[in-house]
Amino acid sequence: MPPFAVRFRRFTSLNTTIRLREGKIFVSLSDLIEGAPESVIRAIAHILLAKLYKKSINPSHNVRFKRFTTSAAVTRQTEIIRHARGSKRYSGPQGHFYDLEEVFDSLNLRFFGGLLGRPELTWSEGMAKRSLGHYDAAHNTIVVSRVFDRPSSPRYAIDYLLYHEMLHLKHPVKMRGLRRCVHSREFKADEALFPELREALAFIKRL
Repeated sequence: MPPFAVRFRRFTSLNTTIRLREGKIFVSLSDLIEGAPESVIRAIAHILLAKLYKKSINPSHNVRFKRFTTSAAVTRQTEIIRHARGSKRYSGPQGHFYDLEEVFDSLNLRFFGGLLGRPELTWSEGMAKRSLGHYDAAHNTIVVSRVFDRPSSPRYAIDYLLYHEMLHLKHPVKMRGLRRCVHSREFKADEALFPELREALAFIKRL
């Protein structure tokens, strides 16, 4: 067995890495794992070694690790660490053609009775097409791709995209067993209430 070098690092999430270099195995673990039960540490060791040597992962170890990472205490601590250590670069809500705060306030009155608290709103720094929008719970921020901030983008498209992200505020992520439910049945039902849903999705598909 090759020698091991294991260390805990101040990651912003539950990252774990393993590498074999010059006959030595280097393991880096998030310090969020430090102090975890021995059964969880054994499960992590099994999973990492299986990945390194391209072996199958024992389902019991996989379940044990997922139960740990999805537990309420660890999930909450991960969000706190992400907020404290993570950095978020803002370009602000004011675009060249659309003001995200104006769009948010309009949608808030239209669909939420004006009761939804406004998070940080910002355009992305680049013209991202793979990630058109997302809600970052750790920083309470909605980011919208700047690809929508142009005169050729119909208002209903930006309305739909921001409305979708606002629904994440109303319907937070839930755990169903060991799986994260991002778009619940209630989420999808509210999304279907958007009048120009079909047109917005068609426009987004053409981007």
